[in-house]
Amino acid sequence: MKMAALSSSSGSSNVPLDDEYDDIERETTSASTEDADDEQPPERSQVVKKARLRRASFSAAVAEPAWNKIRGRNDSDARLAGPDGRVGGGQKPKDGTEFFLTLLSESLDGSKVFVAGSVLSLSAWSVLCALFSGWLAGLANDGVPRAERWLEHIQECSSAIGVIGTLFVFTLVFRFNQCYDRWWQAHLHWGDMISKCLDLAIMNRRWIAHRALGDKLSRWIIVYAYASKALLRGSSLGAADDVDGPGLVDRGILSREELDAVCDSPCWQPYFAIEMIRAVLVEAHKVPGGRGITFDETNKIHGQTFRCFDGVIKGMTALVGDNIRTRSSGLPASYDAITIMSFYVFFGLAAFVWSAGIGWMTPVIVATASFLTVLLIVMGSNLVDPFGFDKVDIPMEEFCETIEAQVHAIDERSRSGRYR
Repeated sequence: MKMAALSSSSGSSNVPLDDEYDDIERETTSASTEDADDEQPPERSQVVKKARLRRASFSAAVAEPAWNKIRGRNDSDARLAGPDGRVGGGQKPKDGTEFFLTLLSESLDGSKVFVAGSVLSLSAWSVLCALFSGWLAGLANDGVPRAERWLEHIQECSSAIGVIGTLFVFTLVFRFNQCYDRWWQAHLHWGDMISKCLDLAIMNRRWIAHRALGDKLSRWIIVYAYASKALLRGSSLGAADDVDGPGLVDRGILSREELDAVCDSPCWQPYFAIEMIRAVLVEAHKVPGGRGITFDETNKIHGQTFRCFDGVIKGMTALVGDNIRTRSSGLPASYDAITIMSFYVFFGLAAFVWSAGIGWMTPVIVATASFLTVLLIVMGSNLVDPFGFDKVDIPMEEFCETIEAQVHAIDERSRSGRYR
């Protein structure tokens, strides 16, 4: 019932309906004869004044609707927000070195115990291996045949350690590539979301003639972005820890009743927003005479416009599913277990074999190599979930603000009439 009420009501957009505009146009047209006729009765004079006041208030609403007055950013920033979510070109996107250092810092901060414990334990083991090799070398120098054979056998295992190391490196690189691919795919999905939201906003302002329905569609495009962000972070608009839902209400993008309807719906909130977008389009198609859709029913393009809208909306729906799949289909726990086990097995055996040839250099080599290797492991783990709050995760806040700012800019450009 709440969804039906929302989809059928245009009054929640704070902008007068087109029928009201027509009524005022007729009133003010008749009122314009006031100067030509000085003998109007007082009752007619009052009607004229009221008509002019209503027309002035409606003109202000057309120029700047109530839901468009408060933005997430100020006017200049809203116009300059770039596709990466940054504003005005003041901040450059992170280059490869900066991103790597940020990822490295985030990985170390979140896995200090694991990194330190792994490196220290392997270093301690390599010290024991060096002591054992030194003891064997001492026995061999004293002419103990068994000690000489032990040293020979240990040194002959170098080729086997090389094979194990090759398999381990392949496993490590494959895992890191899979983690990075998830992070990259998530960025691509959000880039497509921005593109399709703005494409729908432009189609809305060019092909929907009904002003109130156009405003309503713009609002739900913005809600779609914020609802997607909340869903991918395991939350929802209106949740106890959510600030976006109340913010949308404060900025006039959602009314309190609409937010309650979104929260009460059992479906995923991005799909709720898409359903409301479809409901607005159905309403627009029901308005006859070219007052809902720019092309009237007699125009051949009238039926094709719905296909254009539907194609973009299908893409938005698919992107929600793609992001959910990326978030839920993490690396199997068994794969992580195999990687960690291979890490300890390789460096444990390698320290034992290397100690027979390089002696006390073994702890230095093992500590350095294991530290770099464990960094790759934790950096990959940091990229598995790209929708979190880490610095290397997707800046979904900036992306949502960019969508909101650009939708506002498209609306303002359409209302100004300067680029018709």
